[in-house]
Amino acid sequence: MPWALFFLAMVMIYLTVVLMFTALLSFDQQHLLGDAPMGVAKTFAFAVEGFFANGFNGIRPDSPYTYVVGLLDLIAGLITLSTLTAVVFARLSSNEMPLVFSRHLCLSSLEGGHLFCRFVTSDRSQWLNVNYSLSLIYDDEPEPGLWQRRITSLDLLNAGTPQLSQTATLTHRLTESSPIAQLGLDELNRRNAVIMPLIEGIDESTGISLLQTHLYKTRDIQLGRRFADLVSTDQSGQRRINLRRLDDLL
Repeated sequence: MPWALFFLAMVMIYLTVVLMFTALLSFDQQHLLGDAPMGVAKTFAFAVEGFFANGFNGIRPDSPYTYVVGLLDLIAGLITLSTLTAVVFARLSSNEMPLVFSRHLCLSSLEGGHLFCRFVTSDRSQWLNVNYSLSLIYDDEPEPGLWQRRITSLDLLNAGTPQLSQTATLTHRLTESSPIAQLGLDELNRRNAVIMPLIEGIDESTGISLLQTHLYKTRDIQLGRRFADLVSTDQSGQRRINLRRLDDLL
């Protein structure tokens, strides 16, 4: 969610809770003592004060009903404010993933076809000396009753690049030695298989190592499908990459 929409959602949540308690207080507003400033309704002013745990205007309840509603308003405010504050700090402290992987993998054919994994990035910083890997992880039974997770590397046609562009596609050819061709999708599904792409490189600006992974289950594989082209030509003849077409398939 964009930051502007995120803060708008927070304001709407605050306003919704305050208006809800304003409506509850309106049933017994004659038992709210004190005056609200600037002609604001006493029920709304008291609901705001209770929600934010502040007493700006000195409005006080004078009946069990208004007292209980004010107490519930205070509790709701504490819960709402603490929860949304935690969400804000979580967003500020989280590390954004610069690479966005497609929702699906594409497998053109099980007989001599290719497995495709695609990702894009809108991060303008450059990844240098980038290495790609694609691993198949599945349950294996080396002896009867003895199960373990096996990790097998899938050979790639493009194992790396000196400089990462806005989009890249990892391609694995299904030869006779490919474990996907040997086991088949049904068997891999029975063995709880996952496919993990790994992108590793160096940040051009800072020189620090960059690493990002993703996990696909066998149900994420689209058999007999291909990725649609991300690159198009505009009216001026310039080639453009449309990142929104990441998940488009043919």
